[in-house]
Amino acid sequence: MKQLSKKDIKRKQIAKSCCNIFASGNFHDIPISQIASTAGIGKGTIYEYFQNKEDIVFELMSCLQEDYDDKFHQNLSMAEDDYEKIIVLFDIFISSDKVTQIQREIYKQFLIVCLTKPSKEILNYNANLRAKYISVLDEILKNQSLSTKIYDTVIGFFIASSSLDGYDLEHTVKDYIKSKIYKENR
Repeated sequence: MKQLSKKDIKRKQIAKSCCNIFASGNFHDIPISQIASTAGIGKGTIYEYFQNKEDIVFELMSCLQEDYDDKFHQNLSMAEDDYEKIIVLFDIFISSDKVTQIQREIYKQFLIVCLTKPSKEILNYNANLRAKYISVLDEILKNQSLSTKIYDTVIGFFIASSSLDGYDLEHTVKDYIKSKIYKENR
C-alpha cells in the first residue's frame, strides 16, 4: 500500500472531521467557515488542502468507501447463500446502524456532487465504484447483464428514497433481490 504524505493524511483528517455536518444536511448550505471550525483549522487552511466543498465531499466519500469495503469483504465471507451475499453488497442502502446511516448520507452528498459539479476525477471514481460492485455481483450471479441491471436498479431505488417520504428502501431492495434470485434460479 502506498505511503501517504503528511498533506494527504491531514486532508483525510479534515474530511473525516466533517462527516457529521455533511451527513446532517445539504453540503451546499454548509459554509466553509463551519467546515473549518469543525476541523479545528482556519478557513484559509481549508484551501491549502481542498479546492472547494465538492473536493471535501469527494475525499470524505473515498475515506468512507475504504472503511465500507473492509466491512463488506469481512461480511461477504460470512454470507451463506447468493441472496445473503447480495444483501451484504447493498448493506449501505439498507442497514439501520448509525455508522452506515452516516455513510449513506455522505453517499447522497457525493451523488449530488456527481450530478451538479462533476469533475473527470469524480466521474471516473463513480464509474470505477459501479464497475467494482457489478463485478462482485457477477461473481455471485454469473450473469453480467443481470448484475448490471440489479446494481443500477438498486441505485435507482436509493435515489428515489432520497426524495420520497415514507419510502421503505430496505424492503424494496430485499423484495427486488429476492424476486431476481428466484426468477434466475427457476
